[in-house]
Amino acid sequence: MENGSRVAGAAVIAYCVLFAAGCVRAPHIITPEPHSVSSGSLTALLAGHPLAATQNISALPLGHTDAFSYHLVQVRDREQPHVHATHDLVVTLLRGKGQMYVRGIPTEMRAGDVAVVTHGTPHYFVNTGCIPTAAFVTFAPPYDGTDQVPITPGH
Repeated sequence: MENGSRVAGAAVIAYCVLFAAGCVRAPHIITPEPHSVSSGSLTALLAGHPLAATQNISALPLGHTDAFSYHLVQVRDREQPHVHATHDLVVTLLRGKGQMYVRGIPTEMRAGDVAVVTHGTPHYFVNTGCIPTAAFVTFAPPYDGTDQVPITPGH
């Protein structure tokens, strides 16, 4: 009888985990449009802009204002250590997990975690999961792609 109770208990736990997983929806990304608001699931956005099999990093511009720009960034493996000379950024991890290195100090990140990196601060991200990570990254001022300066690790 004890063995049957363990099996029943394990079945209840498995059911609860599967039920809870089914109740969790993919994050939504809501962005302004000229005369409306756009809202879509991360799943749909990633399906429409997949990371190519040989591509390590993708940065998809989603929009901008006069003050900031916002992007969907996917990382398969890792970024190279770098600084942004004139841009501050906020990284919100939406999918996956990894280590965010800021000033050489690693911090574990999982979906929902946020990292703030000020201009001139050495940083990079390393994916530690088995799927590409996806992050919502905001740059201020709007990112123009010209100030990413590679550095050697440890600087």
